[in-house]
Amino acid sequence: MSEAKRRISYRPDIDAMRGIAVLAVFIYHLNEAWLPGGFAGVDIFFVISGYVVTGSLIGHSTETPWQQLSGFYLRRIRRILPNLLASVGVTSLGIALLVPPTETRGLFNSAVKALYGWSNNHFAAKATDYFGLDSNLNPLSHTWSLGVEEQFYLIFPLLLLLIGVSRKRALPILLGLSLASLGLSLWWTQEAPILAFFLMPSRFWELSAGSVLLLAQLRGFGGHLNRLWLCLGGYGLMLLAVLKTSAQQWFPAPGALVAVLATLLLLQAGYGATSQRFLPWRWLERALVACGLLSYSLYLWHWPVLVFLRWTWGIDRAWLYLVAIGLSFGLAWLAYVLIEQPVRRKPLSAPWQWGLALMALITTWNGIDTLGYKYKGKIFLGSSPEPVPENEIIGKSFICRNCRHPINKRQLFLVGDSHAEHFLPMLDRIASKYAFSILSSLKPACLPSAALTIDLMRKPYRECTKFSSEILRNIALNLRPGDIVIFSSWINRQLGFVDAQGKASHALLWSGNRQISLSSARSLYVKELVDYAKLIKSRGGHLILIVDVVPLLRHPMICKSWNFGGGQMCTPSKSIAKRIHLDAASLLLEVTKSTGSAYVYDPNMHLFDNFHPSVESKNGSLNFSDMNHLSTSASLRLVPHFLQFLLDKKIVN
Repeated sequence: MSEAKRRISYRPDIDAMRGIAVLAVFIYHLNEAWLPGGFAGVDIFFVISGYVVTGSLIGHSTETPWQQLSGFYLRRIRRILPNLLASVGVTSLGIALLVPPTETRGLFNSAVKALYGWSNNHFAAKATDYFGLDSNLNPLSHTWSLGVEEQFYLIFPLLLLLIGVSRKRALPILLGLSLASLGLSLWWTQEAPILAFFLMPSRFWELSAGSVLLLAQLRGFGGHLNRLWLCLGGYGLMLLAVLKTSAQQWFPAPGALVAVLATLLLLQAGYGATSQRFLPWRWLERALVACGLLSYSLYLWHWPVLVFLRWTWGIDRAWLYLVAIGLSFGLAWLAYVLIEQPVRRKPLSAPWQWGLALMALITTWNGIDTLGYKYKGKIFLGSSPEPVPENEIIGKSFICRNCRHPINKRQLFLVGDSHAEHFLPMLDRIASKYAFSILSSLKPACLPSAALTIDLMRKPYRECTKFSSEILRNIALNLRPGDIVIFSSWINRQLGFVDAQGKASHALLWSGNRQISLSSARSLYVKELVDYAKLIKSRGGHLILIVDVVPLLRHPMICKSWNFGGGQMCTPSKSIAKRIHLDAASLLLEVTKSTGSAYVYDPNMHLFDNFHPSVESKNGSLNFSDMNHLSTSASLRLVPHFLQFLLDKKIVN
């Protein structure tokens, strides 16, 4: 055992790998385009954690089982909890100061879950997409990975004690469990990718891979392997992982395998090495080791800094990137020097450590509750505590009075997703005037198409095509002469070429079981609309296609609370707005060119100057309830324009 202890003593190359991992994650969070696979740094952390934790347990294997368990959990608490409590506490105060009180409830809830290592399960239950908008505005969404590790730390020592780490059976049992976890991760990645991403059983194989390697090393594995080739292979695969790992497909399994294999190769290369050199450049070694020592603190503090910048000034300019980097490293260093190191280097007796840890946890929890309830909104620094009133959010407040189906009325069929729903206030007013009955058939994120669907959790959204097929068939069966059919959906996201930042679309589209290109999808959709328009005309009806609204660059809730730059930071550039509008309008106009059986209505020309979106109208009312949905006020402002459109096209008289 003394030999084992010698071999698993401090290794600077492991801290260097931690440095690479945390820098990769940091760069990815600063700007995804700079390092597209940087999030794989978390997978590197997982493997290292499994390796180091196993070494820690083996180093205390001569103790009694109770001493091993209590000592291990105490070391983990001392390592994780102080900095975590400080980070969560300060972040919660930041939420109270910088986030509109209407939006804080869910964020404070995330803070509480982070205190006891439940964040990953919390986000999985909410079906939160880590790569989406919600996570980008939650300053504690990064704590999901701590939840995975803490749950692993909870069960892993018990598992090793149960199977007997010094016995021959330990390695094959642990290897079998790792392969079972990998199999589960492969299955969930295809069938339930949210669960695959967040839940510990799906990530167990990454953490246990490091443990399997260490157990194999202690049994003599790898002594004959060439260290230079292992280093070259490891660093090459690590570079490939942070550059090319895709978050959109095959992740975490098998997508994370490259990062896992790279880490294992480097851990093997440094095992038992007589030289401390692991890179040819001494300055780079020192920099990476320093980042590695700071890695836990930097991981905790960098994400809240970035998110709070998104809530206020934004983070899309060179000086803001410098502010983000300076604040992140500064806070991380302060926490490392003032909190993390003193606690680790000068531990108190075990009873004091357990008692203080419990007191600190309870105090922080009570502080979060106080900010979330007693002082909710009272210390908010923004200019508008309710930037988007509930009555402006159509899905929350609006009641459609003409959404009925009396048989003697003319029918108006509204088909699409929430980008159809936000026209209901407008249509309801017009339906009252002309005695229409509105029949709305809406499904979130659904393109009204029987032949084409979007990607949902890396699979075709089959419920969409089934829903659309049934609705389109029912409309054709129940359509009467003079009836109106309106299609509207999130075409900018589903079939557009660029987003509000001007980045190329990453939308994945399916026709049946086959992924198709964006250009092919647009052509297929136009053909389907042309055929359906002819069918509607043959039944005496009218098909209206509504051009999607050009989106904002930032949420109006942020723009109204922190009106920096007069709102200009909230709107896309005129050139990007023009491109987005052209993509959507040209697609639908192709239908009218191919057949005289459909009409295209463009709300952008009536809401915005020169098709350039703004948070508010000239009279000060909101145009948007979020980044891409119209407010109730904006929908109602369209009433006279849409009515004139119907009159001009002789759809009503």
